[in-house]
Amino acid sequence: MRTRTRAIAAATAVAALAGAGIPALTGAQTTGERELTLRGKVVAGAEVKQGRGEALATGDALIVRLRFSDATGAPAGTAYSECTNVGPRARPMNAVLQCTQTYDLRDGQIVTSGVVRFSAPPQSLAVPIVGGSGAYRGARGQLTAGTPVRGFDTVDVLHIDG
Repeated sequence: MRTRTRAIAAATAVAALAGAGIPALTGAQTTGERELTLRGKVVAGAEVKQGRGEALATGDALIVRLRFSDATGAPAGTAYSECTNVGPRARPMNAVLQCTQTYDLRDGQIVTSGVVRFSAPPQSLAVPIVGGSGAYRGARGQLTAGTPVRGFDTVDVLHIDG
């Protein structure tokens, strides 16, 4: 993957950076508040653009695939992200992006969707959880930002309200 594309892919992951303890991912559907903390690495990324140059025009998209693991390094799942520039022409770090990310985990899927700016301080980012399937059916809450763990492109903390 080109260095620029990897940087963009990593920036996409920044929309959900955070560090915390990792609970077990189980197959049982549960109720109540809980957190899932996933450590991710970008495995693929692409830009879908209308024109040339580094800037993203309105409608240009960044597409990223990440592989996640738990604190022990055991595979936890994959996430698929698509971020579309909904603002004026801008470089990816300054663009206003509508991002949707689907976490495909062992026991179901979790979907997040919201408007992000990669130039914002990581701790200010909070992306809504808009739903889920399987053990996460009806999930609501938010994905928060924080400090990444060394060796990973992102650490995503999903705060599930119930």
